[in-house]
Amino acid sequence: ALSNSHRQGYINLELRLLHHDCCNSLDQAGCTLVKALPQEPDKSLAEKGILEEYRAPVLPLHKESLIKSGFTGILAGPLKQSVVRQSLIHATDSLARARLMFGTAKRGETTARVILQIYTQMCSFYGEGFLYPIMETLSDMLPSDAPSQVPQLPFSEEDEAPDLGVSPAFWVALERLHSAAKSFDRELWAENREDSQRVWEILTNTGDETSVAIAKNLRMHFYGQLEHRGEQAILRALDTLSTHIQWLLVTGGESMLATGGTRIFNQLTGHLSFQSTHRPP
Repeated sequence: ALSNSHRQGYINLELRLLHHDCCNSLDQAGCTLVKALPQEPDKSLAEKGILEEYRAPVLPLHKESLIKSGFTGILAGPLKQSVVRQSLIHATDSLARARLMFGTAKRGETTARVILQIYTQMCSFYGEGFLYPIMETLSDMLPSDAPSQVPQLPFSEEDEAPDLGVSPAFWVALERLHSAAKSFDRELWAENREDSQRVWEILTNTGDETSVAIAKNLRMHFYGQLEHRGEQAILRALDTLSTHIQWLLVTGGESMLATGGTRIFNQLTGHLSFQSTHRPP
């Protein structure tokens, strides 16, 4: 039979491996991670000969590097479909090993504890380390001020339509973030999905209601934080659009009137007036 020390040693090893695999998948994709501060060990536990539980450090994506890569770099890097899914594959492999090690029987307190720790670590990695920094960076990349140069009106129909300060890639990135969040829930939580062997089913089968409640709170917090950041990014985009529309209508309109727009306007209105007065009976 496994002793408590053996169990804790396995859990620590599993969590370390999961953390390494997830961070390595981002590193292989060319992402830059922020170095975490070293953690101080609990000396009191060491003096008693008790093995301390492993706590994975948070290594978030470096936002300045994301900004330098631009929208195209973000879409081709961390938000590439294969990169988004890789850490979820590592997590499901970790869940499978934990099931084999501890089983899924009723009153499986050890099973519930290790599954909860895996899910907790993944919520931290996928949120604080991965999705949150990208969402915040997308918002930071949007211009807060209109261009300094005067828009040349009227626009030529042959030219590409202006993006009004918000690149089309911004909306594509938001869509991919939304898809990644749905994949996280589908691949790890999978509530009410029979024979899924995912977090919700394993914890429910162990009968540990406390672990189920904690996991549900973690899930709600994860999506609540992501939703808040998503709302902030969309509001920033709307502000940018509003600023650029005002720049076109006001600054561009004044420039057009000052450079001969009055003559064009009078010609157009005069032509329309001529058509209305010479309309056949």
